[in-house]
Amino acid sequence: MQEKVPLWTKDFILICLANLLIFTSFYFLLPTLPVFVTSVLQGDESNVGYVVGVLSLTAVLVRPLSGYLLDAASRKKILLLALVAFSLAMGAYYFVTSLTLLFLLRFVHGLAWGFTTTGAGTIASDIVPPSRRGEGMGYYGLSNTLAMAVGPSLGLFILNKTNFSTLFTASFVIALAALLTILVIPYRQEPLGKPKGKLSFTSFFEPRVFSLSLVMFFTALVYGGIVSFIVLYGHNIGVGNPGIYFLIYALTLLLVRPLAGKSFDKNGPGKLMAIGFIAIALAFVVLFFARGELLFGASAVAMGIGFGIVHPTAMAMAINRVEPFRRGAANGTIFSAFDLGIGIGSIVLGIISEWIGLSYMYLVCAAIIIVPLVMFYLKDARARAAAEQG
Repeated sequence: MQEKVPLWTKDFILICLANLLIFTSFYFLLPTLPVFVTSVLQGDESNVGYVVGVLSLTAVLVRPLSGYLLDAASRKKILLLALVAFSLAMGAYYFVTSLTLLFLLRFVHGLAWGFTTTGAGTIASDIVPPSRRGEGMGYYGLSNTLAMAVGPSLGLFILNKTNFSTLFTASFVIALAALLTILVIPYRQEPLGKPKGKLSFTSFFEPRVFSLSLVMFFTALVYGGIVSFIVLYGHNIGVGNPGIYFLIYALTLLLVRPLAGKSFDKNGPGKLMAIGFIAIALAFVVLFFARGELLFGASAVAMGIGFGIVHPTAMAMAINRVEPFRRGAANGTIFSAFDLGIGIGSIVLGIISEWIGLSYMYLVCAAIIIVPLVMFYLKDARARAAAEQG
């Protein structure tokens, strides 16, 4: 019997811890920034979608460049520089006094976010043993999930007890802690034997993961409706603490991700992804009918099951398709699609909600999720089956 390759090495534990700190700092602002926009900067609700969207859309601009640089240079150094910029951006919220300054800062923050998350994910994919990639990337993704469980609640707690200045200072300190964690990580990048040649389109994008990227784009498109509007919708349907959605969603992800990763490594993505897409669609249908805490919470559970399956499975499939020296480009391509989906989704779904209301907007999201489901089974599931038969 073949000995199981160890997963929980010092490198892996530290990169998961750094990612936890990065996302906790980021998620401090998820439920609190809309309040900052409307109560401090005197913006209206239409500004909220743009504030969320501009960060995701600017991250898209640098994902391809970050992927190329991560493949061409020292991944650890690139990540450290990105974390310096990310930390400074977090600290700069303290000085924002107008919507114009906030939009400019969100643009800069998005650039740093694109480099930081692509860099951390690429280093994690290097560290995880190939035979346990689905499981390992699932556990790595749990650090994002744990941050989502802790960050919004802790951010709201700090804001309720103190003020925005304290909240932004805390975000800055946690980002600095992530930087220090990366500094002490003993990860050493192996020589990757990357090919030389002129810069081209494929230097920045990985064509072999385009189909998966398109799947992730449409999945993220509907997720933009959760990130931007779930708190507002919760208030509309009589939920006392709509932030509970993120906590239930995150706790469900904590349970689902490891199981989904092990299932992927053992059985592949065929049946697994179908369950994921159906769960996401069901989450939006349940939201449409929700009129209080019970169905609101049930939707969060279904959403956690769906994203706990779809996101890490697609990421593991993407990494498995490319050589080690193309992991940065693959991660950059996938993350670009995901950020683009959230950015466009936040803006477009906001416009749709003005026409037909938030509840019917979520019903539209349930219909949209059919698109990536069909795309996956027409292209990616068949491609994997053909590869296994060959």
